[in-house]
Amino acid sequence: MRRFLITAADSAFGIALIERMCKTGLEDVEWIYGTYFDAKEQLDELAGTYPELKEKLILRGVDMTDMDEIEKLNDDLEGRDVITDVIHLPAPKAKPLQFKKLSWDVFRANMEISFRSAVLILMKVLPRMAKEKNGKIILMSSYYGTEEGTPNFLAPYVSTKSAMSGLTRALAKEYGGKNIQINAMAPDLTDTKFLDDMPQIMKDTVAAQSERGRMLSAEEVIDVMMELLDETNKENGVVRIVK
Repeated sequence: MRRFLITAADSAFGIALIERMCKTGLEDVEWIYGTYFDAKEQLDELAGTYPELKEKLILRGVDMTDMDEIEKLNDDLEGRDVITDVIHLPAPKAKPLQFKKLSWDVFRANMEISFRSAVLILMKVLPRMAKEKNGKIILMSSYYGTEEGTPNFLAPYVSTKSAMSGLTRALAKEYGGKNIQINAMAPDLTDTKFLDDMPQIMKDTVAAQSERGRMLSAEEVIDVMMELLDETNKENGVVRIVK
């Protein structure tokens, strides 16, 4: 049986992933442990639509910038059966600003939300997964964290997402021999509330330059994520660009 930890389960990607899992069937899923910061009502509504999910979904509110809350999450997970799959989705909002106008606090906040939280959680769950010699981990990077996708005026965001890609490659090498596949998603801009702080002209430019002629949808990103989560897929250390 598979046991999922989906952090930021209330994000657009988290909700789309859980809904896709419901549509494809939850027979092989023992439970889904999902963290949320807001939008819990959407997860409750999803559980109402799929009765089987109501029995399997375990929700816990966690502020990923708060180390004490992450530690409490880890303590709770330690008392449960070993997780088989981790999908780590927390991410800072992409807010354009010139480097000369930034402070270190902005960089730190970006790193805390996604990178530090990933490190702290994986430090707890990965050793247990390694003993079982089984598992899949997906970290959320970004096309903006790749060399070809790096935009202007987003240094904190780009730095954080590049760190997520580096963590993916490093851990994949270290744990690949334990039958654990660790990969990252690197989607281009996706049409979600996450982009609320981004100027419309920037979003329009990305859409115009895209091969699709528009921004990605969360469902299109989940298509690729489901490929990486397939038990027959043994890709490891891959940063999968979706654009």
